[in-house]
Amino acid sequence: MDLLIIRHAAAENREEFARQGRPDSERPLTRRGIERMQMAARGLTTFALPIERLVTSPAARAEQTAEVVASALECRRIECERVFSADASMERAVDWLRRQPRVDGMAVVGHEPGLGRLAECLIGGRACGNMPIKKGGMVLIRFDDAIDHGSGKLVWALPPAVLRRLTE
Repeated sequence: MDLLIIRHAAAENREEFARQGRPDSERPLTRRGIERMQMAARGLTTFALPIERLVTSPAARAEQTAEVVASALECRRIECERVFSADASMERAVDWLRRQPRVDGMAVVGHEPGLGRLAECLIGGRACGNMPIKKGGMVLIRFDDAIDHGSGKLVWALPPAVLRRLTE
């Protein structure tokens, strides 16, 4: 199984948005964030990944990112799971992934620092905080067997600028 980990694209400024009195979970992507994510998602299509499931954090910025990716990959359905929320624990995410039915490919959209730590844990067995994912960046991890700590193999980790250049 391939697991594509995607950090949400650039969102509105956290402090400015907070001054409006709205919760951070409602903070949307910027127009530029959407445009750049559309280009990165087009670049992603050059890999012809078999993504059968697209799962996102319920935060607006993650859902918007998932919608852009779904459009590019022609995914018909996006699932929301709190285990990929900004405040969710990495252990809950690993446990959730372990319990999922096996598919050829799954993509998850979420937040830092959780996603980088999740990738480290799945590849190296523990999270050290040394694998941050840029906004709009993606990491592809392959599992030959069951998903667990240290059982994944890093296929690639690409910043958004590289993904966007794949469309040139």
